Amino acid sequence: MWIPLALLAAFSQSFESAIKKKSLQVSGMNTVIGAVSFMVAGFAFFIIMLAQTGKPWYPDLSVRFWEGMFWYAGLNIVASWYGYKALDIAEFAFLAPFIALTSLTMVIPPIFVLGEVPSPASLIGIAFIAIGSVVMTYQRKSKEDMSESELERHRNNRKGLLFFLITAACFTFTPTATKVTVQESSPMFASFLVHTLIGVGFLVMTFVVRRTDKLISVFTDSAKRKFLLAIVVMGLLTFLENGSISTAMTMASVSTVMAMKRTAPLFSFLIGMYYFKERTEIRKKMIGTLLMVAGAVLVTAL
Repeated sequence: MWIPLALLAAFSQSFESAIKKKSLQVSGMNTVIGAVSFMVAGFAFFIIMLAQTGKPWYPDLSVRFWEGMFWYAGLNIVASWYGYKALDIAEFAFLAPFIALTSLTMVIPPIFVLGEVPSPASLIGIAFIAIGSVVMTYQRKSKEDMSESELERHRNNRKGLLFFLITAACFTFTPTATKVTVQESSPMFASFLVHTLIGVGFLVMTFVVRRTDKLISVFTDSAKRKFLLAIVVMGLLTFLENGSISTAMTMASVSTVMAMKRTAPLFSFLIGMYYFKERTEIRKKMIGTLLMVAGAVLVTAL
């Protein structure tokens, strides 16, 4: 049962990112998208928590919990913000495989901090991810030989990748903060609170950058009902992704579940090709995606 749940989480992550990219085509809506979608996810977790426990709050939260929650929510806000910027300018199928870079933190820090030697499978996985990264970023043509549209796409992909690397860096540290908050409370309460706080963070940013008129228009302008529906679906997919992966982890080891979730870029590749019509350099993207997914699975599972 855990395999379908892990695959559901992988698909939900890819599909949610695809809707997000489409929604980001509406100018100036990134903070609005973050505020509404994360609050919807938080509300969904709250309803499930209330149904399970009958209590709206977890009692006697420790200082350690709040320290973990600070980093958990803060890193996710930064990661989501730069993830939005990356999705807004770069090709969807190009970006998705680079989430595999987060797998490297499972083996690289212990090498330098603890002097641990990675397993042969992990070393092979690292090599696959490195080769896949080179394949994805390799450009056969020189800039002089590119057309104007090719040059712009190349620049946007490179710029988007830089933003996405910040997202990946943040996601490498969130599991530790997640573990602390779950240990000091419960998985459902921690999920409810972190998604709500992320939504509040984006809401504050909406006021800071003076886009409250755009936030209000989403709820009052009948022409934006489809846009609002898309944001709500994003929130529900976030809930489905995190809820599925949390449930799967109760049935199998964390490493095997996360290895299965690393297949998400394969779904993203198909979505990018068929939905966004990103059919340039398909062979390169397919080879790079397969290499990076295979590397992430090896590092995570073995």
